Amino acid sequence: MKIRKVPAHRGWRWIVEGVVLFKKNPVNWFLIIGALLVAAKLLVMIPFLGLLVLLAFPVALVGLMEGCRALEHDKELKFGYLLSGCVRNTAALVALGGISLMGNLLTLMLIMAVGGDAITAILKFAAQQKVTPENAHLIREMAPKAMFAILAGWAVSIPLLMALWFAPLLVYFNSLKPVAAMIHSLWACWKNLPACLIHGAVMMAALILATPLAAATGIFDFALWLIAPVLVPSLYASYRDIFDVDELPAAETTLPAGTAPP
Repeated sequence: MKIRKVPAHRGWRWIVEGVVLFKKNPVNWFLIIGALLVAAKLLVMIPFLGLLVLLAFPVALVGLMEGCRALEHDKELKFGYLLSGCVRNTAALVALGGISLMGNLLTLMLIMAVGGDAITAILKFAAQQKVTPENAHLIREMAPKAMFAILAGWAVSIPLLMALWFAPLLVYFNSLKPVAAMIHSLWACWKNLPACLIHGAVMMAALILATPLAAATGIFDFALWLIAPVLVPSLYASYRDIFDVDELPAAETTLPAGTAPP
């Protein structure tokens, strides 16, 4: 599979194209993203079922990608597209969810092993909201260890994020195996790092700007709900731009009976 190298400014263009897809059906975008966030929050509250959120995330994501493709062809965005991942390469998508879960757990274990005691102590002092000369001295001593642990976590989590970024789309649309999809995704992100950095920086800035509004409502997921309807279609735009995928499987053939748009 050919992986294109695109100019850095394409990172901004992906967001513009994401906005175009969002504007085609903004109400349904907010409804579908909101329904997914609510379902995820409810599952997390139930012991053990919270694991399903990470396992099923790639399945839900490719459903949203199928919705993006429908909008690209001037069709309506429908909830039925969320079922797309349940009928095409589902096992491989769930495997990606499992890899993501294990990768995040290993990253957390690494952080705790390297400087978990320092991080815990600093958080404890911060929660007390009371700085004394004694604990200020301890914080200064523990800060380098805590920072090193966080940097170690980043060193592992960033390559993992890059490997998983396009992997669900490659598994679903291109029928790659999970490991092959992750390798292609990692190389695509690395090859187009400037564009990916611009895209990520803009979306992070939007998330930061939306955070005060979310804090005012008391619902911190609100910020994610605001930017996700642009972030998701911008991911689809970047996939279409970077990978040589002129011919994708027909949307109608991947949907359960009765869910294909007219």
